[in-house]
Amino acid sequence: MKKRILTIALVALLMVGVSLGTWAIATSNYGTSSDPLITLSYLNETLMPQILADFKSEMDKKVEELTVEFEAQIKELEDRLAQHSGGDVFVTLTLRAGQSLTCGEGAEIMLRSGTVEAWSELSDLTSGDKLQPSGTLIKNHMYVVVSAGGGIGANSDAVILIRGAYTVN
Repeated sequence: MKKRILTIALVALLMVGVSLGTWAIATSNYGTSSDPLITLSYLNETLMPQILADFKSEMDKKVEELTVEFEAQIKELEDRLAQHSGGDVFVTLTLRAGQSLTCGEGAEIMLRSGTVEAWSELSDLTSGDKLQPSGTLIKNHMYVVVSAGGGIGANSDAVILIRGAYTVN
C-alpha cells in the first residue's frame, strides 16, 4: 500500500513538474518585449489601415443606401405636395394688380384688402347671394368657387385668404 501511495505521489509530482516547465517555456518564448506575438509596426502599417478601409467601405455603402432611401421619401412627399396644392387651412396670399387666381372647384376665398373681381360665378356664403362674373368681391365675405377653373383677378394690390387648390397667374 505504501508503494502505491508513493507511486501516485511521484506521478502527481512529475505531472506538476511537467506542467510548470511547459508553462515557463511558453511564457518565456512568446510575447516578450524582445519577441512580441504581433509587432507594433504590423498593427500600425498593416492591420489598422485594413480595418479602417473596411470600415470606410461599409460606411460608404450604408450612406449610399440611406441617401437613396431619403431621396425616394423626399420625391414621394414632393409628389404628394404637388397633388395637394391647397389644403385644410387658409393661406394668406398677396396678389399684385393684374395678377389672377385660378381655383379648383370648392375653393374658398376671402378678400381682406384691395379690389378684386370675379372671373366666374362665385357663391357668397356670407350674404347667401351669387356673385356673377365681373362682380366685385366684398371685404371679409366668404366666397366659394362654383366650378373648376373659376377664379378672380386683382384690380389693385390685394390680400386674400384662400383654402383649396389654386394657381396664381
